Amino acid sequence: MLRVRHRVAVRESGKGMIRTLKIRAAGPADVQAISKVLHKCGLPSGGVEPSVRLYHVAVLGDNVIGCACGEQFDETVVVHTVAVLQDYRDQQVATHLVGALLMRARANGCTKATLLTAEHPSFFARYGFTLTSVDVIPKQVKLTRKFQRRFGARTHCMCRRLD
Repeated sequence: MLRVRHRVAVRESGKGMIRTLKIRAAGPADVQAISKVLHKCGLPSGGVEPSVRLYHVAVLGDNVIGCACGEQFDETVVVHTVAVLQDYRDQQVATHLVGALLMRARANGCTKATLLTAEHPSFFARYGFTLTSVDVIPKQVKLTRKFQRRFGARTHCMCRRLD
């Protein structure tokens, strides 16, 4: 099942990074924690599949405090979701999650990253994403009903090269 739902539940600025924060690839044992983070951030929490998608988690102690998800289509990674719990925002958690996701996509052979966002284009502009035509979205994604329902006048399509 394709989820072409991208939202960012973060604001990055102000405070410094949490020193004991760990960013790592998610595994099957992280599904419940990821679902919990997404739910607390008001995002859909069903269909979390780390074995199928590129999930990363931000871990503080034994707690998952954030996650990022992307999905690879040939040489393109589509960034779906970035979420950080309210108490840990403004501490560069999302910055490190997105960086790890893009690095892993590049290592998997991706040369382009793309996303849809209605609320936070300036956040992704920091990573070199620029507003672009919806034509850069992989055909497999554009054919899904979720994409067709989600993409509207207020949604921004953004893209960047990874090479």
